[in-house]
Amino acid sequence: MKMLTVMMTAVLIAGCAHLDPNHATSMDGCANHIGKHISRGLEESYAGVSILVSTPVDAVTFASSDFGLALQELITSSLAGRNSNVLEVQLRKEPYIHCEEGLVSLSRDASRLRSDFKADVIIVSTYLPLKEDIIVTARAVDFTTNDVITSATATLERNEQIDSLLRNRQQVRLYEK
Repeated sequence: MKMLTVMMTAVLIAGCAHLDPNHATSMDGCANHIGKHISRGLEESYAGVSILVSTPVDAVTFASSDFGLALQELITSSLAGRNSNVLEVQLRKEPYIHCEEGLVSLSRDASRLRSDFKADVIIVSTYLPLKEDIIVTARAVDFTTNDVITSATATLERNEQIDSLLRNRQQVRLYEK
């Protein structure tokens, strides 16, 4: 009986060890995880500031994808659902918004967008596609100081839908040539 209890406890511990609070099984879950942690990090001295959410890009190539565009929308929704003051970038006339690429910005050049969007904080994100997962990292950057205020990381399971969103831009470019 004692051996059975020990074995069941070991199985339970092994099963729980795989549970990762940063691991998401859907894009919505990934965006909600990021939105929750970013909004929590902005609660203190950055409460009520205007936020701009840029399109997540591949961490290696800095290229956007349909995956990045979809994730941008989901992160925007998550932050807005937490009463963050998120600016709508699609309503702006130009100069950085292109239908093909989205609003692409890296933390190193975030300050150049400030005058165009009148935002105090920008959320910049990258993703790193691995064989079975994608690691998504987002940072809230203060436009005036370029300081990282808060950040969040989530690991997302890859599936057919996500692979299709990652490939879609490459296929369109192949057909255009």
